[in-house]
Amino acid sequence: MANIWTIASYELRRLLRSRSMLINLFLLPILLIFLLGSALSGVMDGGKDQTIDSFRVGIVDAAANPSERSQLIGNFLKSPEVAEIITPETADSREAAVSGVRSGEYGYAVIVPAGFDKDILSGKEARLEYIFGKDRTDNMVAGTVFDNFLSSINYKQAAAMTLGPQAISAMTETGQGNPAVVLGKLNEGGPAYTASQYYAAAMLLMFLLLCGQMVITSLYSEKDNHTLFRIGSMPVKGGELFMGKMLGIGIVSVLQCAFIIVATRFLFGVYWGNRPEMLALVCLLMILASLTLSVLISMFVRTAALARSILSGLTVVMTFISGGMAPLPDSWVNTGGAFSINHWGMRGILRMMLESPWAQISGSITMLALICLVLGGVAFFSYRKVGYHA
Repeated sequence: MANIWTIASYELRRLLRSRSMLINLFLLPILLIFLLGSALSGVMDGGKDQTIDSFRVGIVDAAANPSERSQLIGNFLKSPEVAEIITPETADSREAAVSGVRSGEYGYAVIVPAGFDKDILSGKEARLEYIFGKDRTDNMVAGTVFDNFLSSINYKQAAAMTLGPQAISAMTETGQGNPAVVLGKLNEGGPAYTASQYYAAAMLLMFLLLCGQMVITSLYSEKDNHTLFRIGSMPVKGGELFMGKMLGIGIVSVLQCAFIIVATRFLFGVYWGNRPEMLALVCLLMILASLTLSVLISMFVRTAALARSILSGLTVVMTFISGGMAPLPDSWVNTGGAFSINHWGMRGILRMMLESPWAQISGSITMLALICLVLGGVAFFSYRKVGYHA
């Protein structure tokens, strides 16, 4: 045990004397968090509610006679939920609607085919033609509104096939059924994380993974400087050398982690949640995963440059697929990103920031612990087989 602490204290003094190491470990993460949080704050909007302004939509009914125009569309557009968002404007023809969209008179246009109501009553599929405008948000909102309307109509068609035609008349009465449009927000009833919080968590985890490069540099320096021969001639076991170096670098990583958390809290107002003990546990597990992964790479790669490149590449890839560089769709993050260490760390920390219940956080911590257990086991058995030689 004395040998382990001696090696750890030497590593600790060596790292803290390096100015470049201190800049990379302590100042660079803060700078990246500031730049990313400031530049991309508009993307996340700090979890604030978004307001949708009303816009005009050109409505073209292809029916030859005014009496044959769709009553379903008319009743739908008069509903209070839709009227708050869409201001319908009647256009004489499709060409007039296209011209109005191009000139900016309409933000969107909808073409209602002739006999729309009759087709629905006869059991045919409900279809509309959309003409997109210049504003992406207006297109998305209008498309969602009318798609919801069509989905509701087609649902009623399916009910009619089962219950009979009389079901359509009962379900299409004005005011019946669920509202066509409901404005809401994500994470109802709880806080939402900001861009600074998101990138503070992402950069913290990325730099904790990169701390393994210090292990690689230290281990290979013993070989390159031929000091491993002298250490081997002393009563020091290879396992003690590994443990001492990992302990010293682990202490530096803990200091780095604490500095990032405290600095971002006071400089940028980053809220890390109300579970500091769980946050510390996630950070310790990430440090342990990084150290064991770097040791594992060091035992199978011949040169320090190649080992550092492998670890850096893995860190960048895992950070990207976990959504650490830019928010990715949940479908991707929860599939491909689940194979990265960062994914489980990000998931746990972000839920701590949102003050989620323990049941939603424990799964991420359990997965991190299993990853550390697997990496530690593989590193142990690899050392027993490969060893650490000059």
